[in-house]
Amino acid sequence: MKHESHAASTAAHAATGDTIAATHVATEGTATHIATEGTAAHAEAHVDAKPAGHPAAASGHPAAASSAANSANNATGAATGTAAAAPKQRKQNFGAMMAIYLTGLFVGGLYVGMIIPARTLIQLDFGIDDSAGIWMINIYTLFYAALIPVIGKLADRNGRKTVLMACIVLFAAGLTLCGISALTSNFALLLAGRVVQAVGACGMIPIANAEMGTAFPPEKRGMALGMAASVAGISNIVGAAAGSAILGICGVHNWGWLFFWCLPVCLLLLLGATKFLPNNTHEAKGRLDLVGAAIFVALICALLLALKSLDFFNLASAANIEVWGMGLAAVAFGVIFALIERRADDPIFHLEYFRSRPIVITMAVSFFIGAMIISMTIISQFAEFLLNIPAGSGGYYVAVIGIFSIAGPMIAGRLMDKIGPKPVLLSGLVVAMGGFLFLAFITTAYPSVVTMLIGLAIVGAGMGFAMGAPTNYMILENVPVEESTAAISTIALVRQIGTTLAPAIFVGFVTANANILGYQQMMICVAICCAIGAALMLLYKSPKK
Repeated sequence: MKHESHAASTAAHAATGDTIAATHVATEGTATHIATEGTAAHAEAHVDAKPAGHPAAASGHPAAASSAANSANNATGAATGTAAAAPKQRKQNFGAMMAIYLTGLFVGGLYVGMIIPARTLIQLDFGIDDSAGIWMINIYTLFYAALIPVIGKLADRNGRKTVLMACIVLFAAGLTLCGISALTSNFALLLAGRVVQAVGACGMIPIANAEMGTAFPPEKRGMALGMAASVAGISNIVGAAAGSAILGICGVHNWGWLFFWCLPVCLLLLLGATKFLPNNTHEAKGRLDLVGAAIFVALICALLLALKSLDFFNLASAANIEVWGMGLAAVAFGVIFALIERRADDPIFHLEYFRSRPIVITMAVSFFIGAMIISMTIISQFAEFLLNIPAGSGGYYVAVIGIFSIAGPMIAGRLMDKIGPKPVLLSGLVVAMGGFLFLAFITTAYPSVVTMLIGLAIVGAGMGFAMGAPTNYMILENVPVEESTAAISTIALVRQIGTTLAPAIFVGFVTANANILGYQQMMICVAICCAIGAALMLLYKSPKK
């Protein structure tokens, strides 16, 4: 009975785990250069424009020549002074820009896990069961996955600053709705708030990654993306802990403060974005494909709903209308979307990506990385079962992965700047695979705190090198800069599909074998995902620079 209880707990927890999912410098420099040349040219024109009979023109009047020279020198001196002051100003603005984007990444990442510890409390307040309560998480992941490429396209067309500020406002509006739902006991309002919050997060996370990846020079891109991945990883890890802390301070029945506390942060982000962020835009190729965007959202929602309803260990579940109905809808929407995108002036999703071998490999690897990352949500139950510790205490072992993965993205970023993304990501996946195999064969054979910590430390070290930064680096080096935000959004979407599909498979092993064998098979399955990702990376080649 204990094993069955743990299996049920694992299934519920994994369902919850579905949540897991200096251009301006150049511009300013160019403007200074143009101003210098324009002023000097004006001074020269002042001399050359004299009439032919004018004495100064005939004799090359010394005063006029001197005046022109002085004007040119003054212009050059002014420009030099401007240029000397510019680096300091640019440095200040660049630091502020990084702070804004990294804070946005952190806040957006926090809400991946912050609501998890409060889910059962919220369900009790609303008087609903798990089947209804899980939708406060599922609806967020659905709309986040479906809208992220659309928001990315809007950012590339209309400017990242404009779209980011709009998304911050939406994120804050979603927080407000969710908080008010706690005061009014309105579950429908909570779901509506989660949808609005997801739309806001769609802009805050990918836009920050795209700007960090393109604002730095190519030789420092890896470092920037590593920094972004570190912040995002930390926020995902501490999200659940932060949620528990807020509930502890405000009281379990005041869960609305999980959302209200962040409103001042959003206001500061909005003010900072208004003052410091550049609005990098690119010339639009045509009208925005609104019909294609709507069909794409419907396609992704139908696909994810079908995957969530399918039991991969009971193929008879495919006969359920939730599975085949949504599956057929996804296929139909997919066909319509492909036809629309082929005729679109500026498509939402670039179908030509599927003709690029490096991009296809990047997307496939991202899928398996998503599957690897979501496995963290079932580590706590694995530790509780194997070590026979109280339910709920396994979360401390998940923190071990976080601790050993925090420094990984930064180190991986610096290495990518020197040797490229292939060896970095390949080594990370291989190390993570070794960690999961250690858990599967050593920890299960010799269960102890020591063997558990060793296995999780190895997994964390590998994850630190593999998650986030390398695939973002890979996609950015294969697409034009004007498509950077949409391209990173595409990778995020594929990774989100992996995090949606994998838990059902992982938990299926435990459900089929409610004993140590089930957990062993689950860890082997995660290791296989890492191995497939590593094998795909062997086929990847970075474009020639």
